[in-house]
Amino acid sequence: MKKKFVVEAGGGRLGNQMMQLMVANTITKDLADFEVCGYQMPEWRLSRPAGTFDRRFPVLVWMEAPLGIVAAFCKLGLTNYVFMRSVHLDYSWFPSKGEAASLFHPLAEDDAKGFDENHIVIHVRAEDALQGGHPDYGPIPIEYYKSILEESGLKPVFLGQLSDDYYSNMLRNAFPDALFVPPSSPIKDFQVMRNSKNIVISTSTFGWLAAWLSDAKRIYMPLIGGFNPCQRPDINLTPLEDPRFIYDLFPVRLWRADPEQIDALQVAHDFRRLTTNEVTQIRERQNRLLTPRRFMKGLQLTRYVLRQLAWRAMGLFRISRKT
Repeated sequence: MKKKFVVEAGGGRLGNQMMQLMVANTITKDLADFEVCGYQMPEWRLSRPAGTFDRRFPVLVWMEAPLGIVAAFCKLGLTNYVFMRSVHLDYSWFPSKGEAASLFHPLAEDDAKGFDENHIVIHVRAEDALQGGHPDYGPIPIEYYKSILEESGLKPVFLGQLSDDYYSNMLRNAFPDALFVPPSSPIKDFQVMRNSKNIVISTSTFGWLAAWLSDAKRIYMPLIGGFNPCQRPDINLTPLEDPRFIYDLFPVRLWRADPEQIDALQVAHDFRRLTTNEVTQIRERQNRLLTPRRFMKGLQLTRYVLRQLAWRAMGLFRISRKT
């Protein structure tokens, strides 16, 4: 019986589930005795139930569990079951763009034509992000889009979670001549972005993946909220070796969706263009702050596995706990 690397998506949306699967595939790529299972993404025709397994000796992977240690435990044969119950937003654990593209390919009827080099597709994350449910995820200030359009001279196309909400109405008022693509299926929206030549992403893993998997010439990435390395240094979605990405850094913003913040979406904001060297310097500085915490999480995980091995040797069993 093969060992299991179980992806437990929980309440994560499609973009998060895609990233979970990519990380799991990367960890187990050279481990023939492990199978990745537990995922279900009918949008991409990807599904493999976890089935039955012995829950007594798993390694539970959480947001800050060091993936390098988890991978080492798997290679050394110290665990038979791994449960990934969090989303690791670190592109360095993703497969190559080509491998990811072959994993996430649509049916012909789900594919969609993108926009040419004269247009720029602006992905909109709204819905839950408009309500202030999470401080790291909120809408992008309107003035940022105006700045990008002035810089590029391109025709704007807004795509994504557009409806009759305050943010969508702000966009329509600010850009009356723009094209607003009617909401469609998530896969069709994904493919429109993926097949477009210029893209502005929102604070969305779904939008980020569509841009990364595209053949776009330019990808504008506002480093705001969860994408700001000063605010969330544990999130690393800035592929510095990819020349398509253009980074603009915003101040730290904890999104509450109060009237003051909503009104501020329509006024000028303080953001600046970063070079890849500047992004590297910020990440290195923030990573140093995370080192003690990562060390403790690695130590906790190591002690946990050693206890499980000791109990197994003595013929004792204990249901695992969170690490």
